[in-house]
Amino acid sequence: MNRIFIVAQSEFLTLVKTKAFLIGLLLMPIITGGAIAFQVYAQKHSDRDDHKFVVIDHSGVLSAPLFASADAFSKKNGEGATRTGPHFVPVPNDTSVALDDAAALGSYRLQLSDRIKAKDLFGFVEIPASAVDPNVETAPAIQYYTETPSYDRFPTWLEQTLNEEITRRRFDSAGVDQKLVKKLSVRADVQTMGLVTKKADGSLEKAKETDPIATFVAPFAVLFIMFLSVMSTAPQLLNAVIEEKMSRISEVLVASVSPFDLLLGKLFGVTAVAVLLALVYFLGIGYYAIYAGRTELVQPALMGWFVIFLVCCVLMFGSMFLAIGSACSDIKDAQSMMQPVMMLMMVGYIGSFAVLRAPDSNLAMGLSFFPTSAPFIMMLRMAMQPTPPLWQPALSLAITLATTVAFVWAASRIFRVGVLMQGKGATFAEMIRWIRAS
Repeated sequence: MNRIFIVAQSEFLTLVKTKAFLIGLLLMPIITGGAIAFQVYAQKHSDRDDHKFVVIDHSGVLSAPLFASADAFSKKNGEGATRTGPHFVPVPNDTSVALDDAAALGSYRLQLSDRIKAKDLFGFVEIPASAVDPNVETAPAIQYYTETPSYDRFPTWLEQTLNEEITRRRFDSAGVDQKLVKKLSVRADVQTMGLVTKKADGSLEKAKETDPIATFVAPFAVLFIMFLSVMSTAPQLLNAVIEEKMSRISEVLVASVSPFDLLLGKLFGVTAVAVLLALVYFLGIGYYAIYAGRTELVQPALMGWFVIFLVCCVLMFGSMFLAIGSACSDIKDAQSMMQPVMMLMMVGYIGSFAVLRAPDSNLAMGLSFFPTSAPFIMMLRMAMQPTPPLWQPALSLAITLATTVAFVWAASRIFRVGVLMQGKGATFAEMIRWIRAS
């Protein structure tokens, strides 16, 4: 046991004392904050172009209010250096085109399409004559032609603006007072609340409005720190083992300690680095939460569960990378073999987006008990409200622990054979035979 801890201490200090670790530790919050700031900035400043458009208005009454709305929209986004958004600029229609002539209209559409390709226009809109007809049962489609269908800001504005005007005109045609329509159409927003609870003295405590930070941001932060801690540490074992094999250092190490002690020492050392990394981030987030008066976000019990699941997760995936590293002779061989492991690691992260929307669904339950995704998904669910019943994290932890023990045992069987192997790397079939060998 003493040799295991010596190896673990050496592995831990080797990783922690590197400049890459310290830079990564400081750089990750900066990158995350910078990415958020860039998204906010880009949302306000990246789209500041003039988008010219032409309207083919068969109704004859919708183009004027649409132009007025476009002018108001552009003025709202400002001018010059203070401009914060795009300008939608209407371009006069060619009045010489006979809109009731199908051939002339088709030729005009082609002409406008060519102008879009030449970047003279951004798009053009064709409004059917029946758009304002109050007697139609099915609303006619308003066709928007563009070369950049991925840009949704203009068609969204267009749809909202035209539908408001169409609705107003239909009510006018039906003889309905617009003031009454506006009064009766006042929106009633939905306010999401928690549950009413009873205090110790028997009085009722009013429900509080749900907080998006506690509902979505905090759970996703827990998942992200778990994923970041595992990704920053476990894959390094593969490179470390291959480098030791290529430089013949592994032969010296195995002469001093048994392969099993060497494997456990490396796993414990990397696990300690992952826990340290996670704790540093959590302490920083906790300090900020307390400073901001959000002490309810600091949950020591959740931190305890997190550390346990993190240890299991790093040991599980770390043993896989160690096994692959010991069975390969160079990085090139290892890259193809590590892809299945990376896919197993990504299952929890990818599945988290569905779990955020439905934490009690069958999919969430299944991912919570699937060994390689259980640490990620269960921690996500435990950080959300309502938290799962105690038997679920307990069962998930038991499954994860059992799987971790099985993976470490299997990795030790592969490691003892592969760590001294030189030349051609082993296949998955050969690795399975090593595990089954007595």
